[in-house]
Amino acid sequence: MPTTTDARQTARQRLTRERGFITKNWGGRIPIAMVYPNSYYIGMSNLAMQTVYALFNAYDELVCERAFYDPPGKGGRHPSPVVSMESQRSLGDFAVIAFTLSYEYDYFNMVQCLRAAGIPLRAEERDERHPLVIAGGACMLTNPAGVAPFLDAAVVGEGEEVIPGLVGAWQDGLYGSREELLDEMAGIPGVYVPTRPPRFGAVERQWVQDIASTEAHSTILTQDTELSDMTLVECARGCGRGCRFCIAGYVFRPPRYRPAEQLLGIIEHSLQHSNKVGLLGAAVADHPELTEVAVGAHEMGARVSISSLRVDNLNPKVLAAIAAGGTKTVTVAPEAGSERLRLAINKGVSEEQILDGASLVAESGASRFKLYFMCALPGEEDDDLYEMARLGNAIKARLDAGGNGTRIVMAVSPLVPKPWTAYQYQPAIDVGLAKQRLGVLQQHLAPGVELRSDSPMTARIDDVLSRADGRLADMLEWMPDDSLGTYRRAIKEFGLDGEFPWSTEKPPWHIVDIGMTERFLLREMDKHERMRRTIPCPPPEVGCKLCGVC
Repeated sequence: MPTTTDARQTARQRLTRERGFITKNWGGRIPIAMVYPNSYYIGMSNLAMQTVYALFNAYDELVCERAFYDPPGKGGRHPSPVVSMESQRSLGDFAVIAFTLSYEYDYFNMVQCLRAAGIPLRAEERDERHPLVIAGGACMLTNPAGVAPFLDAAVVGEGEEVIPGLVGAWQDGLYGSREELLDEMAGIPGVYVPTRPPRFGAVERQWVQDIASTEAHSTILTQDTELSDMTLVECARGCGRGCRFCIAGYVFRPPRYRPAEQLLGIIEHSLQHSNKVGLLGAAVADHPELTEVAVGAHEMGARVSISSLRVDNLNPKVLAAIAAGGTKTVTVAPEAGSERLRLAINKGVSEEQILDGASLVAESGASRFKLYFMCALPGEEDDDLYEMARLGNAIKARLDAGGNGTRIVMAVSPLVPKPWTAYQYQPAIDVGLAKQRLGVLQQHLAPGVELRSDSPMTARIDDVLSRADGRLADMLEWMPDDSLGTYRRAIKEFGLDGEFPWSTEKPPWHIVDIGMTERFLLREMDKHERMRRTIPCPPPEVGCKLCGVC
């Protein structure tokens, strides 16, 4: 079992291999621990964390340091000690602990971070002697209710809009009465304080209308991460496609794009430190100037990679630019195997477009074409799985015809219904049915088509973590480890194993208001059943009355 001394030594060693971190003297400053509750290897590939780290440190009166949780291994029962990277201090030394919660599976690690630091898990058990515990990230936008008992506050929205109000409140009262500070924080737009009912019934999401007015690119580079020494650059926020299963197309509306001129300026500056550049965003492929950015970056000498592409608008110039940068895998997401289901989920991609995309990928010389699909979708039948297998086999034939040896990988996962999507009220996944669906698919794929799939039980757990009410906190506090067996027992023990993991008439995530009406989401589910498309969401400067966000 690692000790605090081991954790400090590891942090110091990692720091020697980093470029761009910030150190400040603590004297007279408010210390904030920015915690990513997963491994350093994963956390340092998270652009949101680096962005918020830079936002906090832009204030002279604050000192923000990073911390990560290196899990002791699946099933490990003893929480690993957590210290900050920059000064190797324990979490209990900070005035504020700010968690970045991008994935619900990190909830257990958040609990372990607090437990290892000796900080009371429940907000009601903490007082002026303890740090203020807050959280932000995608999970707080969709449903903060499950972990609310652990939090003094949650940020609902984008940091650029909320952080100034938080800093003002902390300057006024962080070292005074905790109750008065929570009162003040509850009045900040986009801040949910679980012990203070929101004034208008729900906390309204805050978002930046013009992302060109913000900076969102990695400032710290290290080789000790999945994206080794790569500068990550945010090209876009939100997605306008409105796929009915996807939070990016609902919770992060409307789509916003960073201008090509600004992006190329950031990339040019980043080349002083590394020639590797990653273009990120929920809908990078929909950026109206993506070709200009990718080709321009390549001409500057950058090795460009793109987080994901769309099979219906693959561009040979973009493919050539990323291939020249060394990218070996092109990734797209058709999501459903049959034309019928692609219409139902509002994907709007034809088989012809998918096959033509495969031909372009083969011609680009990529070594691998990876496609994401889902199974156990509402209304899915065995014929849809046969269609998925037939499509996979046809894609392989196109790749083989290209003559460059491009391999196909089909990654197939069971649907996880997410809050604030059209499928938010779908019953929990039937694990047995999902296994059967995956079995049907495997039997009908041709040799050479590589199938990868997540465990249906893992998807079931993800569903509980995503849509549960406050009983989830009781469950996480009880769990001795995060093994699959423990999760299975805990879900049953705490009554979260029914069709829906909440017990109230109104779902728990309605404590936040993402700007979208319930009526719109119900209408989207009706369109699913009738296999009707919804037009894409335009950028905010265009405006739209369709869903209410703009």
